[in-house]
Amino acid sequence: MVSLFFFLEVYDSHFKQTKGDTKMATILGGRFPIITLNNGLTVVNYGSNHIYTFTDGNVLDGCTDDICHATELLSDHTGTAQVLIDKADTRLTVDVPQDRIDTWRDYVLQKYPEYEGSRMWLDMFINYQISDRIQNDLLMITEMDIIDIILAPYPLVNAWDHETRMMKEIVQKSTELDPELIGSWEYVLLKLRTCKLEDRVTKIIYSDRFCGSEESRLIEVTRNPQSVHSVE
Repeated sequence: MVSLFFFLEVYDSHFKQTKGDTKMATILGGRFPIITLNNGLTVVNYGSNHIYTFTDGNVLDGCTDDICHATELLSDHTGTAQVLIDKADTRLTVDVPQDRIDTWRDYVLQKYPEYEGSRMWLDMFINYQISDRIQNDLLMITEMDIIDIILAPYPLVNAWDHETRMMKEIVQKSTELDPELIGSWEYVLLKLRTCKLEDRVTKIIYSDRFCGSEESRLIEVTRNPQSVHSVE
């Protein structure tokens, strides 16, 4: 539980005018909208510009464009060019250096000029990483007892899940690192979720169903074995 001083300084809740003269609460200096649903769950929108409409009729505001850009993941792009070299769709696969991603076609043709005019495209592979800003934000939000669900884009949830697993492997192999280092990251996963669509057309999302990660399920089992019940 956070101290009163920490809560007042970090929470910094205020209200902003939205359509219909309704008011939406926000946290962390007005950056992230929050709402309490009819079932009592309090949900915060972390980094998405989507306006979420829940099945209970509540609406959670999207973040501003500036906030969405500020909470972008760090990305490491690599690419592989696929060149169709005959009518049978035989492929030539060419790994493209990171510094040539924007000029990948020129790179391919410099190495294989005989395939000028061939059909080709670039398969992109992106390794997302958590920035320091995202880490600090999520650690602070998770410490707020009033927040039950941190609603975030899937790539962010996936990246946090991946880095948590990597940290656990490193700590387990080290004799010098404190296992408590990963405790706060695991705690974030207990609240970090993506939305579960009730309708793909209307984009209405469930107010009582959210999508967690595989690591979050394992962490919950480890932390609270009594919460696991067999279904007959």
